[in-house]
Amino acid sequence: MTADMHDSPTVMADAVIAQVIQLKDPADVISSAIWWRVAELLRACTTATTSGAHLTPTLLEHAFTSTDDVLAALSADGGGSDDASTATSGIQPALRLGAGGDALAATRASCLHLARLLFSLDVTTPALLATRVNQLRRALTAWRFDVLDTVAARGY
Repeated sequence: MTADMHDSPTVMADAVIAQVIQLKDPADVISSAIWWRVAELLRACTTATTSGAHLTPTLLEHAFTSTDDVLAALSADGGGSDDASTATSGIQPALRLGAGGDALAATRASCLHLARLLFSLDVTTPALLATRVNQLRRALTAWRFDVLDTVAARGY
């Protein structure tokens, strides 16, 4: 491999994420495989929120798939409980569909909350991780309606 390949932003980001996951508390019951899925979810959301309008719908669907992947992995590990999926009801107010810039801002804020868990060296409970992923999914849902409304208005 050339030096350029080792210095690419993706390779450097993966190295940082690997280091953070390696430094996580051994008492953390969330596996490193799930943390890698969380990192992919954050990458998908970040790419979607910063993309051009013509790519946003496709990238947004990838972000939805990534949220489902994290939640499925948590459930398979025994860490995702039924309580975790309903625990978000009182934490974050529901976003109105068609909320405009608020939905995009809520998506970015939810990504930030999830990133704080990924980069925290404190123990994270599976219920808290599932709650944060569900909050992000809810924000993505509101934002998706805005994106679809925009696409419909443009006629493509």
